[in-house]
Amino acid sequence: MRSANYYMALAQRDFVDTYQKEHPGVSIMWAGTAAYLLKYPEYRGSGEGQTTGMRFIYFMDKYSKVAPLDILKTARLFVVLGVTLALVVAFIYAYRIIGFLPALIGFLLIAFDPFHLALTRLLHLDGLMSTLLFLSLISFLSYQKDRRLLDLLISGASAGLCWLTKSPGFFLGVAVGLLALVVMWQRRPEGKRWWSVKYLWSCLWPVIVWGAVGGLVYIVMWPAMWVNPIGAITNVLLQAEGYAEKGHFSSIFFNGDIIESGDLGLKYAYFYPLTYLWRTTAVVLFGLLAAAWGFITRRRPFNDSIARLTVTGLLLFVFIFTLVMTVGLKKFDRYILPDYAPLDLIAGMGWASLAYWLLAKANSTLAKWGVYLLLVAIVGVQFYSAASTFPYYFSYYNPIMGGSRKAPQVMQIGWGEGMDEAARYLNAKPNADQLNVYAWYSRGCFSYLFNGHTYYVASDFGEREEDMQKLKAADYVVTYIHQWQRNLPPVLLNYLRDKIPEKSIWINGIEYARIYKIN
Repeated sequence: MRSANYYMALAQRDFVDTYQKEHPGVSIMWAGTAAYLLKYPEYRGSGEGQTTGMRFIYFMDKYSKVAPLDILKTARLFVVLGVTLALVVAFIYAYRIIGFLPALIGFLLIAFDPFHLALTRLLHLDGLMSTLLFLSLISFLSYQKDRRLLDLLISGASAGLCWLTKSPGFFLGVAVGLLALVVMWQRRPEGKRWWSVKYLWSCLWPVIVWGAVGGLVYIVMWPAMWVNPIGAITNVLLQAEGYAEKGHFSSIFFNGDIIESGDLGLKYAYFYPLTYLWRTTAVVLFGLLAAAWGFITRRRPFNDSIARLTVTGLLLFVFIFTLVMTVGLKKFDRYILPDYAPLDLIAGMGWASLAYWLLAKANSTLAKWGVYLLLVAIVGVQFYSAASTFPYYFSYYNPIMGGSRKAPQVMQIGWGEGMDEAARYLNAKPNADQLNVYAWYSRGCFSYLFNGHTYYVASDFGEREEDMQKLKAADYVVTYIHQWQRNLPPVLLNYLRDKIPEKSIWINGIEYARIYKIN
């Protein structure tokens, strides 16, 4: 919907309305606009103007010449292509600064990281922001090694696109600034000349150029900045602060408890470390241990100064970003996705360090081949972590923590996966196009695939008497896992409590959805 509004604003040259949300989500809306241009260019002449949720849903259902799912799939494809291109460029930079083998293993771990893979396939903010942020960090580190102006420009441009995607990306500037200070201290000349204006300027001007390039991209790629720059940037910053202060608007399930207020303040400071352990893989965790050992003992590749600077810079960012996200009341496991790629790369360096050490100990060709086979096995286990949950990558949970068997007791689960299977099950019913079904996650996840009539279940469903009257006249109701976890909506769940579902949808050992026959 926001991409439709963005496309309409561009077509009508109503640039103020390219501000859709304080995220600001601009790069995502560009992907969505590209999908409209490719699949439904006529939308700009629909007369819809700047539309809202229910009105947009009604229009796409009744009047659209293209199925919404086709537009969504195409937009996701553009996101995936953008993420892939960014990771390819980032790999080239990583190869330059840490060597081929550590970079190869690290990027294979990133490529097959289930959580990273899940979020980078969506028309959503976190996956693209995280990838652009990672590219900006890696290219800036590459600049610190070779002092190539092109690297600095690419880093700044990536930062600008990152900021256009989601406002927490601004904290990248803090990490880059601190990293520049670390480099300035490490490379200071002997004597008292190191604090001279000339030396300080030589170290700090790249940060100024980096920020200027990022700011230029931010302005050029967002038409709202052309006509109302102060209003656009003020809204982004103030609303981002509001997100941190307000928390959630409904109850949250975490670590076995229902937090009715939805506020996950400093009392839950362990939220992100715990969710990271659940969402990452065993391969990455053991790789991080190997990296710590290699870094402390200065074993290859950690014996190289730029490799050590890379680890320092990546960990510095992870620490800053996690700390900032922890302060906010509103917390989701996906909010620290920017930490995943840097930690995956460090884990890859750790496995490479172990391999180098084993190769040095190997006294035969067979033993050396055994080391290479070990690396293949490590990457294979990471690949299996993702492939075993295809195409529902969100259903992966770290087996070290208890996997999918224990995850529902700790983690709030579900992004709508399983609702597609529920829709397919009901489509197999006779006269499925005549069925009336109430469903959680009805808009999109269920309705795009179900042939019948879909009705929305809100979190307060049942508090009005007519809600239950309409439900009892329907054919089916489909409930979802984090409804049960959060007891939402309580009236509906109480009504269904003694009923046996006709069908349950299971994915990777987790029950995601229940289908109840009403009539």
